[in-house]
Amino acid sequence: MIDLTNVKKTYQTGEAVCTALDLPHFHCDQGELIAIIGESGSGKTTLLRILGLLDQFDKGSYQIKHLKAEDLNNKQQAQLRNQTIGFVLQHFGLIHDYTVKENILMPTKYLPRKIRKAKALKLQALCLSLNIQDQLKKYPNQLSRGQQQRVAIARALINEPDILLADEPTGNLDSLNSQIVLDILLAEHRKGKTVIIVTHEQSIADACDRQVLMRDGKLSEEGMP
Repeated sequence: MIDLTNVKKTYQTGEAVCTALDLPHFHCDQGELIAIIGESGSGKTTLLRILGLLDQFDKGSYQIKHLKAEDLNNKQQAQLRNQTIGFVLQHFGLIHDYTVKENILMPTKYLPRKIRKAKALKLQALCLSLNIQDQLKKYPNQLSRGQQQRVAIARALINEPDILLADEPTGNLDSLNSQIVLDILLAEHRKGKTVIIVTHEQSIADACDRQVLMRDGKLSEEGMP
């Protein structure tokens, strides 16, 4: 499903070149539930953004669904990302001028009209499963943080992706809503989705099949919780 080989990512700070990521190898099978843990600045989010085809890497190879990311142009990468990957972010990433319904349907914007209509028909059932079915006409600033994150999850799921990437998905939530979000992610994993979660919370990491510890842009440890 996912294979990174000798992937390196650097960035310039003044005259110095800093290494953000240096991974000899990272592999994830279809249907795995993985936690990426480590201190701030350790490379967790950089790894997730590369996995999500949001950032380019400088060297190495990234194979996703039998395709090499480095062989795809920007349009092809965007199409693969939209069809294959759903994102859940710490700060939700909702557009405040859009209604809940419009936010959720955003990833369908560039799909063929027939497919867009089919996705729209599934919207109510998806929102019902997340208990936000009564919020569709509201705007994000009219919702609680927990509701906003569930809207963000609905947006991530609307295209029925094979891979779900979550970057600190409970970082802005209280304990109750954190558990709700974790339960949703675990439910998606049970449906066969690959779920990769960047987290500082050990309780979330312990719920995963595998934990990956990042340190200074490198894979430090890997194993079962």
